[in-house]
Amino acid sequence: MIEGALIALAGVLIGRFLPGRRRHPRSPKPKPPPDPVCGCTHHYAMHDPATKACHGTVKTPQHNSIGHQVGYTYPACACRQYVGPVPMPEFFASEIGG
Repeated sequence: MIEGALIALAGVLIGRFLPGRRRHPRSPKPKPPPDPVCGCTHHYAMHDPATKACHGTVKTPQHNSIGHQVGYTYPACACRQYVGPVPMPEFFASEIGG
């Protein structure tokens, strides 16, 4: 009888203190929604909703006459329409009631 109790106690202690016994698999973290970035790498906010023109600039290297890079120029982006993920539409709802 004492031997059975010792075996049961040993089983409980081994099950309690073994490190791999109580680990549960972690649930994967949810992915954040995609950023509204156009193919020209500019954000949705840089595109005019009426004309769909991009107001961003593009960093372009500037070279001297012998081909060495001397700096950068920032011409306007030539993108004419936003082609990224479509953001959620905005709605205005008036108050219900008096």
